[in-house]
Amino acid sequence: MSQVATRYARALSQALESQNQFESARPVLAALSELPSELTATLADPTIPLAAREGALRKSLGSPSADSLLGRFVELLARKRRLGLIDKICQIVLEMERTKAGIVDGDVASQSALEADIVSRLASSLSSPGRTVQLTNSVDSSILGGFRVRLGATVLDATINNQLQQARKALLSA
Repeated sequence: MSQVATRYARALSQALESQNQFESARPVLAALSELPSELTATLADPTIPLAAREGALRKSLGSPSADSLLGRFVELLARKRRLGLIDKICQIVLEMERTKAGIVDGDVASQSALEADIVSRLASSLSSPGRTVQLTNSVDSSILGGFRVRLGATVLDATINNQLQQARKALLSA
């Protein structure tokens, strides 16, 4: 289903950009991307009449006109029986827009919570022209000291755990 959601997201993103409607649609996309799983399950439930599901989603969007881009998109999803993917589609659209803007989300894990200015300075040092890193801080009690930064698939491990493991490998291979 992820590939299906990605296709719809790509199409929606291109349509919003071509009609210069992305900024006005951003709050709606953000709200839809955070729909509770119970609601998306209801939107995907074939036992509920399609018109009722589509109507409920349109009402939650502020009743967009049938001629509006979001209104046509909801109609398309309803016709293709994909209303249950609306949250994933909107998440992917927002992620694609952040990627285009050069914003990279990451996480810095440490034994205890880091001060906001430390996280901010770390994010600044990882940023480069055309790429802005935004970090969140998480606590990992298994870390003895230091920190571990995750940026997508890249991991920067500056923990004492990692240093001890490297030292152990070096001693065992000597």
